[in-house]
Amino acid sequence: MPVLAVVMVAGLILSRVYQPDSREAEPDLRITAFDASDHIGERAVVCGIVESADYIPDIRGEPTFLNLGRPHPDQPFTAVIWGEDRGRWPVPPEERYLTRRICVTGTIREHRGTPQIRVREPRQIREQ
Repeated sequence: MPVLAVVMVAGLILSRVYQPDSREAEPDLRITAFDASDHIGERAVVCGIVESADYIPDIRGEPTFLNLGRPHPDQPFTAVIWGEDRGRWPVPPEERYLTRRICVTGTIREHRGTPQIRVREPRQIREQ
């Protein structure tokens, strides 16, 4: 019986200390693709329709670009999935999200004048 008590106490302690899901909470900032340029460096949820989507395996890093708001090259925001992360999607992202309204969570960075979020996992993208 004392062994059972020890196991139960250990389980209770571990349940308070160990948190297997360390995902960050969704940011309070929720904006459109057109507003992303005003929030460079901030963690946000950026929403819009994927107007164009391209997988480019011939360039370094094998990126997939999901362009929200307007098609490339006039997009106000891009979600970028690098080749090393692409295998986490059961359906290629450029097929899955094209023409769909999505929200992308992450830190907004700027690349060549366009705001973008690097997407490493499918849970960063939610369809609306």
